[in-house]
Amino acid sequence: MERYSSRTVDELGRLVLHSDLRQRLGLETGDSVSFTLVDTIIILQKAEDDLESACATSKVSELGMIDLPVEQRRKLGWETKDKVALYHTDNMVILKLAEEALAA
Repeated sequence: MERYSSRTVDELGRLVLHSDLRQRLGLETGDSVSFTLVDTIIILQKAEDDLESACATSKVSELGMIDLPVEQRRKLGWETKDKVALYHTDNMVILKLAEEALAA
């Protein structure tokens, strides 16, 4: 798994996924993504890949934005303007606070 980039959570709890990352995951505008909370990370997948175990879902906007569920952000202690590191595999993106990622 390689680190892809880092992004800032905006004031509405949204995060932008790069177009090439969306392409690797097969995500298009209007597709649903699922979020699964595991310890201190969020696993994001295309919804049909893992809908049963997902804690929440969101749609991909025309600009590649996704809404991070507020209940998951609260559980993780993520705040507006926090930097989030994105890691990717073939079928998922792993989101982790950038400061924690640097310490690991």
